[in-house]
Amino acid sequence: MVKNSIWKNGPKFLNDPIDQWPLRQDCNLGNDELPDTIGIVMSSDIKKMTNTMSGFDFEDVKLENISSYSKLLRVTCILMRIVTTKSFKGASIGITAESLNAAELEWIRYLQRDISDDWTKTFRRLSPEKNEAGIVVVGKRLADWLKATWNRTDLMLLPNKGHYVWLYLKSVHDQDHAGVDVTLAKVRSKFWIPKVRKSISMIRKRCVICRRRDNKCIGQQMGPLPLERLQPSPAFSYCSVDLFGPLTIKDTVKGRTHGKAYGVLFNCMSSRALYVDLADGYDTSSFIMVLRRFTSVRGYHKKIRSDLGSQLVSASKELKEVIQNWHWDTIKMFGNGNGMEWEFTKAADAPWENGCSEALIKSVKKSLSLAIGQSIMTFSELQTVLFEVANIVSERPIGTSTSDPNEGAYLCPNDLILGRASSNVPAGHWDESDNFKKRWKFVQQVVNTFWRKWHRDYFPSLIIRQKWHVSKRNLQVLDLVLEQDNNSFRSNWKLGQIVEAKSSRDGVTRDVTVRYKNIGPGTKYTGTQDLLIRRSAHRIVVLLLVEEQISNK
Repeated sequence: MVKNSIWKNGPKFLNDPIDQWPLRQDCNLGNDELPDTIGIVMSSDIKKMTNTMSGFDFEDVKLENISSYSKLLRVTCILMRIVTTKSFKGASIGITAESLNAAELEWIRYLQRDISDDWTKTFRRLSPEKNEAGIVVVGKRLADWLKATWNRTDLMLLPNKGHYVWLYLKSVHDQDHAGVDVTLAKVRSKFWIPKVRKSISMIRKRCVICRRRDNKCIGQQMGPLPLERLQPSPAFSYCSVDLFGPLTIKDTVKGRTHGKAYGVLFNCMSSRALYVDLADGYDTSSFIMVLRRFTSVRGYHKKIRSDLGSQLVSASKELKEVIQNWHWDTIKMFGNGNGMEWEFTKAADAPWENGCSEALIKSVKKSLSLAIGQSIMTFSELQTVLFEVANIVSERPIGTSTSDPNEGAYLCPNDLILGRASSNVPAGHWDESDNFKKRWKFVQQVVNTFWRKWHRDYFPSLIIRQKWHVSKRNLQVLDLVLEQDNNSFRSNWKLGQIVEAKSSRDGVTRDVTVRYKNIGPGTKYTGTQDLLIRRSAHRIVVLLLVEEQISNK
């Protein structure tokens, strides 16, 4: 609740002495009777309930203070009985269905005052008329159908504005939280409200239950590419790493003994070259051994980017648990000691942040499946197959291919690693003289040709955003959200609140920190510490914006 609100602290006059309260009472009444006019003076506002034929003055009822349609009718019944019986004992009389119907009819008569005097012209297409109760009704043309379907002969006409109509539409929607068409059909079984579809749609959009059930993840525009993917550099200077598996292997001596190994994929972020190796264990030292073999073949790199265990989408559940138990400080220490910088993705369950590796995992798995099928190999056999698969994938074309025959074959990562697209023995006559200057110029020509083709054929393809083209509203602190969890039903997604939202270098917020309670469904809350998790905007469903929270206050 808002600080210093009337709901929390009550009226201001309660802080004054009783004799200074703005309340005047006449205690000389006998026989529990009230006069025709009851005067109640409170907070300098005079509210009068007049004993008339209709019961009381509806203008004295503040509809904005009533939150539900059923409550409005109950309050109206009580006030009508107090005024009718001229006694406060009328409030203790039980509310019946007849009294609720009577209260509803009185409200309809009051609201139809707002209908213009020339209502016969305004609604002439509906053929309005007054029934015996003095209510303006429409639908006489369908009287037989209404009688057979809804046990009615007409539909009561109501204006499309006002808090009363809003409360009624909300009560109909809250019955089953159905769509606009279903709610509209239920409303028109009793009332005819012009242009009501827009109001029903607005109520549905504001309904938190419907938002929790129907809203999609907010998402965000695809971010700019890092500089490591856009600048020419030696192969594997900037690379990303990902893991896949586990893969079943057999013992070299005892063929019936099976074990598990894990594939490790290194991908050059600029040339898109590939290196795949095999780890024989699930501990930190096994991964470091793979990393040492990689650096021995390709050299130490400037920066390596990877996911933590909870973000590895390509990995199985078992592999995620394995990687979460790795000592990443030890791995980073190995890299830092050799001039390498290790960078981790921030948001959980966001594989697109390491997308250049995730995309190649699918190609490697497909080639591996075609190569070995259901066969179980030894460690050395499977490692050899992975080396060959890496070479095949590195022969894939990148960018667009030119039709100019003078430009040679298509551009592929092997052009930078091997100097040619294929690992086959190159054809042609080669000068075997020991002219080192000439050989150096030839190597430079191969490298320069690769980067020239890279800028011409591959670089333009990076300009296009393949998805997430539209920029969305930035997530803000205090937004109430749901955290998407692909491993559970939507009804079990965690409800949280954003506590930190940092923008990227382009001013767009793509990752946020969410605070939530770790309480399972059906579990009694006994008090738990708040948990914090970093999530991507593509895993966030917004329920209540901070602007709506402020406006509701």
